[in-house]
Amino acid sequence: MNALDLDGFDYAVPLPPQLTIEHIAAAIDYVEDESAELIDVYLEQANLFSAVVGIFGTKALDAFSTYKKHKHPDVAQQRFPDLSLGGRLDSPPAHALESKGTKRPWELQSHYDHPGWYIVWRYLVDPTKRYKPGKLVAVWRVDVKFLTKDDWKYEGSTAGVLGGGRTHTFGVKCPRSTFKGSSVYQCPRVVVKHGVPTLRSAQETAG
Repeated sequence: MNALDLDGFDYAVPLPPQLTIEHIAAAIDYVEDESAELIDVYLEQANLFSAVVGIFGTKALDAFSTYKKHKHPDVAQQRFPDLSLGGRLDSPPAHALESKGTKRPWELQSHYDHPGWYIVWRYLVDPTKRYKPGKLVAVWRVDVKFLTKDDWKYEGSTAGVLGGGRTHTFGVKCPRSTFKGSSVYQCPRVVVKHGVPTLRSAQETAG
């Protein structure tokens, strides 16, 4: 029997000190239920909704685990990290935890390239509620990975004097290989095909 259990959790994936599968499982339920209440944000501006998912992830772990929201509001809301072990203000990278929400199956972007632990809530919005029965927002995979400064690449701004474009960000280099083996949770009903999550077929489930 491999580490991936019937509920989709992989107990072999390294986690930040004192963070447990039970904390993450409770946080998944919270993120799904609370973000569904703000689905209008997704309908208006999907990229902002990913930030909402990340914020609810932070709130959940603050409630359920020993990782607490950073006490300095400017750091917690705008900088790094979202959480630290015991809520320390000067936490080392090994005790720092950033919460990110994204619809992308592998890629991850951030405004900073700080080293530390990252928990990535990969979600989809499902009006049919079939991916997870009864769930309008489904967290279908959760990646937990310690990233170093070398794991990030700078992505310059595309804004210019004529307007438009986005501000600068950092993106994870080679995200598929970087996050390989870091999925602490994978919904058994979901598989990635052609770069998007989709329902697993009956044949795939049987196999």
